Amino acid sequence: MDLVAGINNRLKDSFAFRIALLLGSFLLIVMREPELFLHPRIWAEEGSIFYAFARHHSTWDIFTTAHVGYLTLFNSIISSLQAKVFRVEDAATVSTYMGLFVQLVPVYIIAFTSSRFWDTAFKKVFCVFTVVIVMSPELWLNTTNSHFIFGLITFLIMIIAAIELSTFQKFFFRVLLVIGGLTGPASIFFTPTFLLKAYREKSREKYIQAGIITFCAFIQATVILYSIFYNNKYKRLSTHDLKTTRYHFIIDNFSLLPHLSPFDVHVLSFDLITLFGLLIGLFYGFMIIRNIKNPDKLVPLLSIFIVGVFSTLGSLNMAGGTRYAYIPTCVLFIILISEAVELKPARRYIALVIVVVCLGANASCYVRSLTMWAYKPTYPKWRDEVAKWRADSTYCPKTHPAFIYDNEWPLKL
Repeated sequence: MDLVAGINNRLKDSFAFRIALLLGSFLLIVMREPELFLHPRIWAEEGSIFYAFARHHSTWDIFTTAHVGYLTLFNSIISSLQAKVFRVEDAATVSTYMGLFVQLVPVYIIAFTSSRFWDTAFKKVFCVFTVVIVMSPELWLNTTNSHFIFGLITFLIMIIAAIELSTFQKFFFRVLLVIGGLTGPASIFFTPTFLLKAYREKSREKYIQAGIITFCAFIQATVILYSIFYNNKYKRLSTHDLKTTRYHFIIDNFSLLPHLSPFDVHVLSFDLITLFGLLIGLFYGFMIIRNIKNPDKLVPLLSIFIVGVFSTLGSLNMAGGTRYAYIPTCVLFIILISEAVELKPARRYIALVIVVVCLGANASCYVRSLTMWAYKPTYPKWRDEVAKWRADSTYCPKTHPAFIYDNEWPLKL
């Protein structure tokens, strides 16, 4: 670990370093698929539900309608801008670049704040690299699934001591918590551990943050329960296969590997992803036991389990998926990166091996995982589709993606 110490001594957590980290992350995002910046797209429900609805309804309706069984404040903000402010030709640009903004928020938080989990420049580099590299293609540069990134944002805000925040950051983070809490359920799953963190820290700002997320949780829970009992069109908590649910709970929350065919090879009667999930899950349980009296580490560790349980149960058909893996994967990586630097040799080397192997696996699939199923150059270009609609008002522009058939997500303008 002398190499780590040497790098730590050379890297200085200066303002210039933080700017470089932010710019480097932006370039890393662009590198994955530059075409998305040249030809922005509209992704799935982003067009077929949110934008289509906003085109034909009032601003009040846009912000008060729960399309998918819970409130989606961020999507309402974006779709209202698309429909009420910008031209149809620019709708994809708005959603793509707002998706980029949300992706850069976790990078900003890690780069420009301090926590025991990223209190050195070395840790910051790896934590930032993680939140960019492990992102599922489903979340990439769109606002449909931004609530999962807001969930990670909520976690990052939770574990930062309030004393470390500037005045701007305090108010900015409050806004992020409101938007995250009212944009899908991912953020509100942190409510129990956020309250525990606030109780332990006993600072005014942390109480305010916990109060915001608790208030949002109450509103979202009311909407979610109403949808489940009276308008459960997505059949949440009613359709499941126990074997599939158990499998995805393990691989989504603990495997740390990309959910791709190269990692489906079988070892000892298990596929590699499941085997990694079981082994890392055991190490996770060990960390829980070792830190039972250390709230600074126990809070983030408990967060993984709580978010994992609620995310898996609340997923479509309780079948999980890659987008549900993003938050627990990032949280566990952030903890392991810190463990690899701080712990005594035995546990340090276990954490280091997990980080190197799993982060390396994610990095190796970074570009091709997107082009395998979430983006293809042959997918329709938004401006071309709008031109067809301009020529024929009955035409429904095609949007991304096209997993099953060519016009999977038609958008009626």
